[in-house]
Amino acid sequence: MAIPDTSVVRPLLDNAKQISILLPQKPQFDSVAAALGLKISLDVAGKSSRVICPDSMLVEFNRLVGVESISNTFGSRNLIISFPGQTEHVDKVSYNLDSGELQLVITPKPDAPDLDHQKVRFTSATGKQDIIFMMGISDLRELGPVHDQIKDTLQTTTVISISHTPQFNQYTLHQLHDYDSSSLSELTTHIIDLLGLSLDVDASSNLLFGLEKATASFKSAGVSVTTFEAAAKLMRKGAKRHVDEISASDYPTGSIPVDETTELAPDQIPVEKPKTNGKKAAPADWFEPKIYKGPLQP
Repeated sequence: MAIPDTSVVRPLLDNAKQISILLPQKPQFDSVAAALGLKISLDVAGKSSRVICPDSMLVEFNRLVGVESISNTFGSRNLIISFPGQTEHVDKVSYNLDSGELQLVITPKPDAPDLDHQKVRFTSATGKQDIIFMMGISDLRELGPVHDQIKDTLQTTTVISISHTPQFNQYTLHQLHDYDSSSLSELTTHIIDLLGLSLDVDASSNLLFGLEKATASFKSAGVSVTTFEAAAKLMRKGAKRHVDEISASDYPTGSIPVDETTELAPDQIPVEKPKTNGKKAAPADWFEPKIYKGPLQP
């Protein structure tokens, strides 16, 4: 493993408060697991973080902790209502709750003209971001529609790329890359450690799940000593493995031979019946060792 240099990134992270983690379109399970693992570690450190992906999450991602928090847009949840050209006429803003309905009341100054409601503008606040992590993104075009939403933000925000695959576009100088890593989850595990962040059970479980998926349960050619070191580190932190039990019902019908001498046990595993061929069962002593005695020889 080529250990990424975090000496420049670490002080930037120490001073950051608002952090976004961006995923590409159609992300792999490994990328989502790594992003959520990093987010949870940042949250534990007292940072305000969020994960953004242009596409909706697949059903298979639902086993990852925090997947429901992933947003499809870069904008925040704050709604901004502005009055272009009329701000100087506003005296005060208040609100009422009428039968569960929120009503904003904009009161103009006594000597001001009436406010023109047709000029009211509604926008979603993006909010200032201190750091944007790009997870496994080799080209900004992989962000799809999110790229248009962050064009201006990228000019004033520190962008950090985390990747274990070669980059098509060097869009930032802050690169935490290691092309020898088996997966993004493995690399992110080591980066979290290098940045002085902590790993709790949820973050560790996500990262271990992503690592196992990316390496086909450690069977892929890219597995190395550092892969097992990352797995050991995660398990020491309490990571829960997602081991799927295999039963006969997981196989297609007919793939396991069954005939009239076979019956299915409750767990659906074939159990062979004793074959009697219509005759009575043999006596119990039939299967015991036989001792034959003969005349003693002189």
